Amino acid sequence: MNGYMLVAMIIGNFILQSTVFQYFRISGILPNTALLIVVTVSVIYGRKEGLTAGALCGVLQDIFFSKALGINILIYLSIGYIIGGVENKVFKDNYITPLLFIVFTTVYYHSIYFVFMHFLRHSINY
Repeated sequence: MNGYMLVAMIIGNFILQSTVFQYFRISGILPNTALLIVVTVSVIYGRKEGLTAGALCGVLQDIFFSKALGINILIYLSIGYIIGGVENKVFKDNYITPLLFIVFTTVYYHSIYFVFMHFLRHSINY
């Protein structure tokens, strides 16, 4: 994938998620579209692009939304690395595979985020 296209897609997603998507909450829940991008790029293009997408999404979310720097970067990098590693081992045309990846990475993201915030003694409002 072209590096400029990846950066433009992630910045566009970040702008949309922080502005327009705030009005499209489902029962007060805002979907994490950055996680969708990291998983999608990792599954389609592999580990290297998954790490790049994870780093960019993590940096943007840490700078603008997080209470502690580095947590989102670490989580998104690990998701990009893990999912990018199974890129050659999964059947990409199946609709169930990306859905399962999204479910598992969402649980992974929130579990790791909760553990880090607990040990850093930050309160979390879910």
